Amino acid sequence: MTILNLFRPDYYFDNNLDSIFFGFWVWLGLAILLILTSAIMNLKSRQWSYFYKQIVARSTQIGTIVGWIGLLWLFFRYEGIPYFTWRIWPALLFVYVIVAVWYLVRFIRVDYPARQAKRGSRADKDVYLKRVFRK
Repeated sequence: MTILNLFRPDYYFDNNLDSIFFGFWVWLGLAILLILTSAIMNLKSRQWSYFYKQIVARSTQIGTIVGWIGLLWLFFRYEGIPYFTWRIWPALLFVYVIVAVWYLVRFIRVDYPARQAKRGSRADKDVYLKRVFRK
């Protein structure tokens, strides 16, 4: 395979693929590892703070989805089921991972600090309102 195949549309819609390709067992192990790691991290993160719990929840959601869909695609590829063995499905899964990681980074850099600033401003208002209503 050359890198130029990635720019040809017919490469993604090829039905004549071997059932066990180079790296099949590596991808199978990686998919199972993603599922197990996601489950373990979800269980461990229950006692953590909100920020870290949200990061773990969002990243393990990505890992679980990629793991299960990867296992499903490997099964379809092993069985040689037409249309489901196309390479377009892992490519779409890769696009999903890129978008999900972008949303995770956005949560870390934009959404959570904005939520913290909003929460801090409420606390400041409550301090001044308590002074006014105490009199």
